[in-house]
Amino acid sequence: MLQDSFIEMHYKRDNGAYGVFFSISIILAAAIFIIVLNAVPILLGYNIIYITGLISAGLIYLVYRAIRNLNVEYEIEISNDQFDVARIIAGRKREDLAAFSIKDCEYIGPTDSDRFKEDSDNSEFVLNVTQDRKVVRSSDIWYAFVEQNSLKYIVAFTFKDEMYSVFRRYNPRKVAPYTVKPVSDNP
Repeated sequence: MLQDSFIEMHYKRDNGAYGVFFSISIILAAAIFIIVLNAVPILLGYNIIYITGLISAGLIYLVYRAIRNLNVEYEIEISNDQFDVARIIAGRKREDLAAFSIKDCEYIGPTDSDRFKEDSDNSEFVLNVTQDRKVVRSSDIWYAFVEQNSLKYIVAFTFKDEMYSVFRRYNPRKVAPYTVKPVSDNP
């Protein structure tokens, strides 16, 4: 009797220097704009602080939302043969990015294999669901080459040992060979 399998993983994308630079620059630009927006009418003798105050409050809210939207998580969920990928923005908004059956994959294997370059050239896009901004060629990062409705794409993800048995169960001929490391009881 086959046992149901369920694997769920979350990855938080590191924004690095880009996130810090974007946050600082948007805050500085908004601060300069708010100062000019509120100071110029007063210097010209117009008392429209209520209107400029409302515009300033709206701009502060937009800056807050833009910085908060940099907080991106990715979720991978494998339930039996179904592979689902979602992006969670700011801990609230969930976007489904891909959903496919493991049976329909053309190939599943590590990104450091010789086949990865050829598959990425044949695909229309690469969906990177790792902590890094770019797909790193490593034996720890695997990919699934999928063709759905005449659309070919790659999903790159961080590999865990328990995934291998699920991949082999539902698509044994198109999964790269891998030796599962034994789990030791001693810490």
